Amino acid sequence: MIITFAIITILYSLLILAFCYHWRDEDSSSPNITTTDTPLISVIVAFRNEEKNLPALVESLLAQSYGKLEIILVDDHSEDASMSVVQSFADQRIKVVCSPDNISGKKAALKLGYEKSSGEILFFTDADCVLGSRCIENIVAKMRSENLAMACGPVKYCDSKGFLQGIFQLEFLSLTGSGAAGFFIGKPFMCNGANFAVERKVYAEADLNPKYSSGDDVFLLHYASKNYKVGFVQNQDCIVETKGPRNITEFLAQRIRWASKAGGYKNPFAIFVSALIFLMSLSLLVAFVAGCVCPIYFIVFFCLLAMKLAVDAYFIIPVLRFYKQGRLWWAILPLTLLHPLYIVCVAITSLIYKPSWKGRKIK
Repeated sequence: MIITFAIITILYSLLILAFCYHWRDEDSSSPNITTTDTPLISVIVAFRNEEKNLPALVESLLAQSYGKLEIILVDDHSEDASMSVVQSFADQRIKVVCSPDNISGKKAALKLGYEKSSGEILFFTDADCVLGSRCIENIVAKMRSENLAMACGPVKYCDSKGFLQGIFQLEFLSLTGSGAAGFFIGKPFMCNGANFAVERKVYAEADLNPKYSSGDDVFLLHYASKNYKVGFVQNQDCIVETKGPRNITEFLAQRIRWASKAGGYKNPFAIFVSALIFLMSLSLLVAFVAGCVCPIYFIVFFCLLAMKLAVDAYFIIPVLRFYKQGRLWWAILPLTLLHPLYIVCVAITSLIYKPSWKGRKIK
């Protein structure tokens, strides 16, 4: 068993070190959009019961430096005043679409938005997000300059205070940082639906796996990376801020929802990374439990934990520097201690329990 633990830990460490080696704090150059190469961009947002968040989102979209936009806002059967909020914006670039009774769910709403759009490039974000003013300009410039069919950008939680919020932020940045590093090593496997753009034809072709009610972003990335050139826009002007979980219940429900789509992955590297992270976490838990029976395994446990802490910290520190979240260094140790239990619990729970999202059970 100790040999198995050692092999898993070595593989995990090599993976994280590869992420570290290829990580870059920011793109060395920011290409410009020429006046002869400004395609129409369709910004597509699905919303449900987001009356408090929509004003900030729409204002940030209207303030974009990239001027050739249409904004498609798709109402997924909201039960609050969301429709009144979006209709209060008198701007000809905004088009509000209501999902018919026979269509429900975010994935279906986004597809409806695509059908109502006209842009050559589709940009997707979420209703609880705020974009920097040059976000779309930089993503389009990256796509044009490098001939990308899909480009993803950085996302972070809005700054908030408190122990749990610090843990949530650090865990989320480790996910977004790992996803970005996957692009840098030529193995894109994860992105965030709050900040990505894709050519219209690619979205039309892709199999978004309708069996799952979420995961349109990752399934789209897996298709695009297999058939086209994709990239990541590592630019601080492109950081999108989104609302983080308010408490541990929301955090776990969100992570279970994300984990539930892993069964639909066909990307070999995504499967490998998911399996390796689970096995590393399981090894730590098994070593700890074995130590309660045979104390020598406590030595094994602390060796595994020390190795994981070292490589994780080596990777997350430059990620925090890019996001200007260096103050979260204190959360590295507690997150390392909590991470194995949370990963194993979420992975197992996602197989037997489907949490609700916006009042609906996910599939």
